[in-house]
Amino acid sequence: MVHPTAIIHPKAKVPASVEVGPYAVIDEAVELGEGCVIGPHVYLTGWTRIGPGNRFFAGCVIGEVPQDLKYQGGRSTLLIGENNVFREHVTVHRSNKPAEQTVLGSNNFLMAHCHVGHNCRVGNHVILANGALLGGHVTVDDRAFISAIASCTSLSASAPWP
Repeated sequence: MVHPTAIIHPKAKVPASVEVGPYAVIDEAVELGEGCVIGPHVYLTGWTRIGPGNRFFAGCVIGEVPQDLKYQGGRSTLLIGENNVFREHVTVHRSNKPAEQTVLGSNNFLMAHCHVGHNCRVGNHVILANGALLGGHVTVDDRAFISAIASCTSLSASAPWP
């Protein structure tokens, strides 16, 4: 189901099983997996590949250019696994260099207003509480929990238990 106000570039890869809400925009180089749900006012852009079963709530911006003065343009990428939840107004940026990637694993829960910056690598089953911010080049291991309004830059965060 695609809402009539949604804008989907004809070259975007959007399977028939994807639901697209009102005023969502999906740009040319975006690839979506089966069963994704795109909420209202979501913007999917850039060279972004999204696995099956992801859910994007209202106002998310996914795959935008990095907030990095070193970014010189070019085909930088964002890879997203499967079954992630992106709550309201989450932003995830693609990498700052064409040879690198921003990567978000599977089964993650990003609460409202979280940000995942360029070149981050987020594992699986990670929770980012409301307003958590990952600056560029942050690595978060599987099953980590980043608390609300926390800011992480250029570090590795791991869960305190196996």
